[in-house]
Amino acid sequence: MKLEKIGMREIMPTAPFDFDATFHKPDHFTSGDNSWEPGIKWQTWNWHGKQLGLKFVRHGATEEPRMLAEKYSQHAMGDAFITVLVGEVRYRNNLDVDLSAFYVALADDPVLGPITRRWRGMRPGHPSSLYEYLVGGIVRLFWLELHQ
Repeated sequence: MKLEKIGMREIMPTAPFDFDATFHKPDHFTSGDNSWEPGIKWQTWNWHGKQLGLKFVRHGATEEPRMLAEKYSQHAMGDAFITVLVGEVRYRNNLDVDLSAFYVALADDPVLGPITRRWRGMRPGHPSSLYEYLVGGIVRLFWLELHQ
């Protein structure tokens, strides 16, 4: 399937935001429909019956985050469709979550403080389906049971 670039939007997540730690989760069971390299994430999506290619590109820093979202499709999409799609991307990747209280609470913790500093700006969640997330969790629990 050949997809054409149909648009690009700038997205500004809340700070702090770590693009790579948010978009690259190698511990999840991936479906093979995505690709990541530092600063760039490609993802296929079937959204409202339309097959899409999404490319996310880091354009900011942790404290001043910006990213570009490029959309690819076989068909033109209206502004309303793209606005709803961007809203879904924001939701699934927790781009609007405010983690400032979390970082303040753990800043001086001797165990968790270094970890939160290392992963500052990483967002929780997973952009794939709930089914995939549940299967991953069940497999991890099964693995833990076998190895105790």
